[in-house]
Amino acid sequence: MNRFLIFSSILFFCLNAVVARAEQASIMTVLDLAEVERGYIALDYAYFSESLDVFDFASKLESTFTPKDSASVYGAMGFKPLSNLMISYQREETSAATTRDREPFEVESDVQGNALLIQWQLEERFGYAVQVIAGFAAREQSDLTVGCYAYTGLTVGACEGADLSFTNQETGEPEPAVVTAAEEDRWQLGLLIKKQFGNGMSLWHRLRYLHSDVDTDTRSAFLDLDDPFLLGIQYNGETLGRTISRFKATFPQEAPWSEAALRYDFGLNVPVGDRWLLTGEVGFLKVSRSGFDQYDGVPSYKSNALLNASIWYNPVGDLAIYGRAELSQHYLLGLDPMVYNQRTAKFFEHPYAQISAGIIYPF
Repeated sequence: MNRFLIFSSILFFCLNAVVARAEQASIMTVLDLAEVERGYIALDYAYFSESLDVFDFASKLESTFTPKDSASVYGAMGFKPLSNLMISYQREETSAATTRDREPFEVESDVQGNALLIQWQLEERFGYAVQVIAGFAAREQSDLTVGCYAYTGLTVGACEGADLSFTNQETGEPEPAVVTAAEEDRWQLGLLIKKQFGNGMSLWHRLRYLHSDVDTDTRSAFLDLDDPFLLGIQYNGETLGRTISRFKATFPQEAPWSEAALRYDFGLNVPVGDRWLLTGEVGFLKVSRSGFDQYDGVPSYKSNALLNASIWYNPVGDLAIYGRAELSQHYLLGLDPMVYNQRTAKFFEHPYAQISAGIIYPF
């Protein structure tokens, strides 16, 4: 449930959506399964705007798009059918917007996600509590409709001043320049071991294997143009067919692909007084991809390092609120496979920081 705020690529056009990767397993590095009687409920809100880009990440993107704002809400609930078993569900709603100095001047996108997590507490081994983690998540980016798009001096789509536009023969309505969508299914399997010390401090290690299947969809009357006469028309010194070919090359591949990640994290939880808790953790991950086409001139990144810290406060009863900050070496590599593709890979060269805040109530 440790939700975090970032701006990430919304597929091909947006580079500032809140990451939709909700790692429910992270909450159990702080909240012991044995401490939960029947379950828990949690809520997390994350927000980003240009004013929060303290690392000036946007200026390093070398993109015509500029982050505007994004917001995300995560709701989660867990239930213990057995004393050593927790089943958790999480719902994600994310929206984001970017601006551009040409068509499209602004793009908005939405992502929805559902995640299920199972945590099974085993017997203690060598002074460590042992927990098996298994989960599945399904996420979907709603259709992102770009009415008009300007590329190398050519503007296509349904807007005033377009150089080239198309009409739907069935509806008679103008066709947008392009419509994109994506979906991802991810499952994970892992092991968490945690050792409690007499002063309330705890040390934990977690090893997980995660596998994601990613599928994207791009629809465009302009990109599907196959009329030989139109493709041979000269515009700005080259044929329209050549322009379309170069434009297509800026999009991710059409065939689905998969990404596998092996991730190891270790951390320390330190109580401060009766109501405060400080946590810190370090993580490393390695990814591999299957069915992913490596385009010429496009960099490939396959490892990432993470540094995270959070502060928790218990104002009353079992209620807890927290704030969290995270730093990654290579953007969202291994954290959000749906945003890594041939068009966005170059952005993963840069590190990135993210923050979030949330509330949890075990019962």
